[in-house]
Amino acid sequence: MSEPVVDYLTKYSGIYPGDLDPGISTKHLTTLKNSYSKIRFLELCGCIFVGHGLSKDFRVINMSPPANQVIDTVNIYHVRGRRKISLKYLAWEVLGIRMQDSDLGHDSIEDARVALQLYEMHLKLKSDPEPSAWNTYLQAIYDKGTKVKFQVPPRSS
Repeated sequence: MSEPVVDYLTKYSGIYPGDLDPGISTKHLTTLKNSYSKIRFLELCGCIFVGHGLSKDFRVINMSPPANQVIDTVNIYHVRGRRKISLKYLAWEVLGIRMQDSDLGHDSIEDARVALQLYEMHLKLKSDPEPSAWNTYLQAIYDKGTKVKFQVPPRSS
């Protein structure tokens, strides 16, 4: 027996009333079992998963792919003992782009693209011949972030 949804948390989920109703939804809907099977197939094929905060996502679906198949930007851009930095703040600070800024709610495709761009930037910065360049860069992100409480400033009018 299902209960009606009281709050879709659209700002975070990107889901609106009707999105999950096969009779009226314009979205491509699939079952949880089908989604899980596809992710499991990708894991068994050796695909690399790139994202931000993937450990939480995998925990929710009760999967744990091998560590060598997971590239998590929340860990790449993290200094041990310090807070983890949000994808939104990293996008602004590292890539100079605003994201998760729409009234339409959360967009998981946008998140995936930005996480991949952050990983590519990480590879570029790590290739610097100066061994400490990455650590210096990461510390600068934390220094700037601390000053603004890791919040992206509002758009100027």
